[in-house]
Amino acid sequence: MKKPFYLLIVIIITILIGLGLSSPTGLSQTIETVTVTPAASETQAPTEISSAEQISTPVVSEPTPAATDIQPTPTLSPTPDIFSTLYGCEMEIRFVSGALESRTTDFSVLGRDYFDDKADKFDAGKGTGIFYEAQRYFILHSAYINSNILRPLEAEFLRKYLENWGNSSNDFIQGQIDALTGSEVLWICDGSTVFNTRINGTVRLSHQASERLWLEPQALENILRDREGLVSEWIGSIEPSNRETIYLGFCGWGPQSTGSARYTYYRYLISFEILP
Repeated sequence: MKKPFYLLIVIIITILIGLGLSSPTGLSQTIETVTVTPAASETQAPTEISSAEQISTPVVSEPTPAATDIQPTPTLSPTPDIFSTLYGCEMEIRFVSGALESRTTDFSVLGRDYFDDKADKFDAGKGTGIFYEAQRYFILHSAYINSNILRPLEAEFLRKYLENWGNSSNDFIQGQIDALTGSEVLWICDGSTVFNTRINGTVRLSHQASERLWLEPQALENILRDREGLVSEWIGSIEPSNRETIYLGFCGWGPQSTGSARYTYYRYLISFEILP
């Protein structure tokens, strides 16, 4: 009777053990967690790489030039003042627009030696002009050689345009000045254009101021400012310009002096502003 009892107990235990092994919970309890550490040679590279490791730019050193390869820095000469080069040149003044378009005149600019020994180098008919560099002031002759209207002097076409034969009214001269203003004029030295200019003003000086300008050309700007002499003899004006300026001066006729055949002349100044 005991054997069947024991057999029953064995069967029950066997069933219980079988049920325990097929359960996930039971299986997890019987499996040990094993941590496997790979060898150093088998370790995979990390998934993130630092920016310094991502871009590796090789540093290339510039070769140091040999002593014989180093070129000395050239010494630059100062740019010469164009006005200082005008002495002695063959100058042509050419009107390219305005009331005197296509008119030209030419003359030889006297050298600096003229101011040491003036002699007769600037006599009428010599085809010469005087240049004062500091004032940028040219002086030319007007009228005619030996009163021959077929032999006009260098600035005669300008004088005649402005005042005809010398008895014109102030209003007529002012109108001629206004029409001349804005004309573009080329200055050509030894065949090369050195200045492109525009007339920005013309003035007729009084007789007193004209005399002073002939004797004191270095005082040109002061004479224009002071406007000495009879107010009625002054015509026109020269407005200040923010550009460099060239002045051209020449004689006008003026009224006849009392009791003399001599004319009390006036002097004209034309201002040319230098264009870029």
